[in-house]
Amino acid sequence: MSKNQVTFSFSGQAANQHVDFIVTDSRIKKDKIIDLGKISVSGGKGKLTLTVDVSRNGNQDVASWYKKSVNNNTRHMVHTARGSNSPEKLNFAVKGTLSIGSQRFDVCIGQGHYATTNNWHMAGNTISARANNKSAYLDNVYFITTSGSDEFNVADANTISEGNGFDLWTSTNTESLTPRFDLEGDALHPFPYHSGLLPSIGTMQNGYAFDTTGTAPTHRDFHLQLLSSNNSQYQNVLFKLNRITGAIEGNDVLKQTAIQFEGDGKPYMMNYGVSHAALPLGNQSYIYAGEYNKQWMTTLAKQNPDFRFRDLVLSGSHDAGMYEIHINDPKIAIQKMIDSNPVLASLELVGTQVGEQLLANLSLTQKDNAYTQLVTGTRYFDFRPAYVGNSFSMNQTYHLHNFIPGVVFNEFLTDIDKYLKENSNEFAIVRIAKSGIDTDNFTPLNQEQVEACLQTSVSASVGYQVTNSLDSFHDLTLSQVAKGKRLIVLFGASNVNDSYNDEDYSASLNDPSAVITALNSTVQKNAQYQYTVLQLQNTGSAALKHYKSQIALHVTAWLNDLVFSGTGNLLQATKPTFDHATYTWLTQPDTVEAIAKQNGPVVVQNDFVDIALYQHALALSQQRYTQRVKEESNAMAEA
Repeated sequence: MSKNQVTFSFSGQAANQHVDFIVTDSRIKKDKIIDLGKISVSGGKGKLTLTVDVSRNGNQDVASWYKKSVNNNTRHMVHTARGSNSPEKLNFAVKGTLSIGSQRFDVCIGQGHYATTNNWHMAGNTISARANNKSAYLDNVYFITTSGSDEFNVADANTISEGNGFDLWTSTNTESLTPRFDLEGDALHPFPYHSGLLPSIGTMQNGYAFDTTGTAPTHRDFHLQLLSSNNSQYQNVLFKLNRITGAIEGNDVLKQTAIQFEGDGKPYMMNYGVSHAALPLGNQSYIYAGEYNKQWMTTLAKQNPDFRFRDLVLSGSHDAGMYEIHINDPKIAIQKMIDSNPVLASLELVGTQVGEQLLANLSLTQKDNAYTQLVTGTRYFDFRPAYVGNSFSMNQTYHLHNFIPGVVFNEFLTDIDKYLKENSNEFAIVRIAKSGIDTDNFTPLNQEQVEACLQTSVSASVGYQVTNSLDSFHDLTLSQVAKGKRLIVLFGASNVNDSYNDEDYSASLNDPSAVITALNSTVQKNAQYQYTVLQLQNTGSAALKHYKSQIALHVTAWLNDLVFSGTGNLLQATKPTFDHATYTWLTQPDTVEAIAKQNGPVVVQNDFVDIALYQHALALSQQRYTQRVKEESNAMAEA
């Protein structure tokens, strides 16, 4: 008999987890299991040893049994020193559940033989092996490497520092869609649907992909893919990573727009983003996918005729018109931006071309036009119209992000009108705001001017109504609202429970905790507000002040990203990190309960609106309705 031993060594945060392995099956010959008394496991904090006290004799049937556990797919196999990715013979193999903290992974571990060495193999459907099969990811959370012939090393995937890489972020609401990232030279990174706390809402997931060191070849392909339930490819978006400069080549931010397609007779949408970012952010990428419904309000009203306006949780677009930029003289605008932000001044920015890209990277908050935002499920728009100078002109009235003009107001309204004409039982809300407008050079619209634009752009079949309050809508059903004028324009609205404050929303580029604190504080307020706005984005440009020393250490990288890179939008670079925290927060039981108790409708508002935001809003709307009906039923029973 021989004591055959393999060790798992953990590092980083993984070293603080309790590790164990529970044996569920084994083979030493065809159809012959190993006596459990011959298998021992020594687990503990950050360590694991598996010992199999049996004789060694290579067997093809055992190897076949091992490989069958992953349908002979070598992408799900990793092994220690030497030998084949797909072993022809194994001395023995053991199946079981590997536990790392609260996480569970079904794996099969076997011992092979090559020349004078007994090596070890591990297979599992949550293992994604790299090209040499001597390193792999475990469920995109951990990274496995090998030492010698009898040791697997396990570290947190997000601590890998070798070569260039990408943080990966995903969301999907259906088992029919699997987001996947494929960085050439690295493993495939699929993120299948995992059910969450809210019905039909999957958990937000994240991982990391990294390139090997070196500069040959000079580029690596980076694919953002969406797979069907049978692993056929629905979508594939290609970027290229320059291994010499670190630049990302592919669609600029404004071309990273929503992709609509049909699969298995259902309408699906994929939102994605790839951002080139310097430390402390690093390169970011995300895929959010799911089924969409152009007429979700109509459907909700048919399913629940008594569904009220006050029950709604609406997907909201922050700075809704910043998907275009209209700058007559970029030099003037860039100088204003530098003067208002000393951190940018340290980058010594000059030049017209430089200014245009920098303005885009610090001011664009949306990628899709108003029509597509509505298709995505958005029904609330934060719009800040102003005109150049002191003379009102509709053609010169834009959405204003401080001193940077976005889309023309009438074009924005025409998009909304087009959508509402096509979907006759849907309605939308546009809140006219004056905050954040450079009033030295632009004049915010008054109500008369807003109504002049509406009269020009909104058709009679849609209709509009301008009000300063939503209180009168609260108790109307969705059908009743849809029978009226369907573009609701808020002007001069007050008594709004809004989570935004400058301090919390500019506290960090990569730590959402201050924003979560602001959100928690907002939903705990009990006053009778007309409605509540939960802002989920952060203010990236304002947060730069906290990173002066880091920017000084990486001036060239920051200059390349913000000034020259078409994928260098700072707000998109922070989006997936904050989404992961805020979207997860929306699903927590305490949050769901607090949102249900709000007086009027609730808006969940974000930059770069997406299918996941809509899905969370819809699920929360259904939760609010169910809770209200239950409370009313209980009250009637008690009466």
